[in-house]
Amino acid sequence: MGSAEEQTKECTRCGQEKPLSGFHKHKRGRFGVRSQCKVCRLEHGKQYYQENRNKESERKKQYRQKNRDKVLERLKQYRQKNKDKIAEYYQKNKDKILEYQKQYRQKNKDKIVEREKQHYQENKDKILEQMKQYRQKNRDKILEQKKQHYQENKDKILERQKQYRQNLPSMIYEIHNTITKQIYVGQTSQGRQRWSEHKSRLRKGTHRNPQLQKDWDKRGEDAFRFNVVEELPCDFNKEQLLEKEAALMLEHISNGVKLYNEDIPE
Repeated sequence: MGSAEEQTKECTRCGQEKPLSGFHKHKRGRFGVRSQCKVCRLEHGKQYYQENRNKESERKKQYRQKNRDKVLERLKQYRQKNKDKIAEYYQKNKDKILEYQKQYRQKNKDKIVEREKQHYQENKDKILEQMKQYRQKNRDKILEQKKQHYQENKDKILERQKQYRQNLPSMIYEIHNTITKQIYVGQTSQGRQRWSEHKSRLRKGTHRNPQLQKDWDKRGEDAFRFNVVEELPCDFNKEQLLEKEAALMLEHISNGVKLYNEDIPE
């Protein structure tokens, strides 16, 4: 065994004489280091983990749950101190990391979805507030990213939108003023997307029905409810849609219901 002046020590596990730098520091150990070298301790740790994998995973999980704030703060500090080091490592191993993440997501899809869902439910208000603040601070950046994404994928996006609209159900619908009980009757081949279009125009103050727009401005969005009267196939005949719309309007009129519609389709 080497002396302290030689700065070497024999590992009690592998029996090899190694420099003190090859051992982990330990105040009570001989020469201020542990009795087993770093290589042996690493190998022993790997072997122990393999033999006790489930036990160790559960122990770590319980520790993280009990010390969540402490763990997150420690990770935050570590990332701040080693920001450049982490970025450099990522760039060197980018493809390897992305492939590992892809395989992990594929193998644990349901688990990840459930975990994200639970996290969202537990932190909903906080997440929504963070998203709101981010959008406000990065509005121009987000708009530019969307614009660039659209330009790069314009044909693909338009084709996807076209296919989406083609598969939307046709329907007869109503917009109810829950306060005055007045109703707007409509028909569409674009499913519930039609309600989004109505709301968009009403919010902008450009809806083609002046009475509905006036009540929306006066009562507010919460006073109105969208109701699907009848859902029909996506390729339902347009003339038949108009007939059903007219029939529903006449039924409401005969029952004394006040409508926003100015004309009945012929």
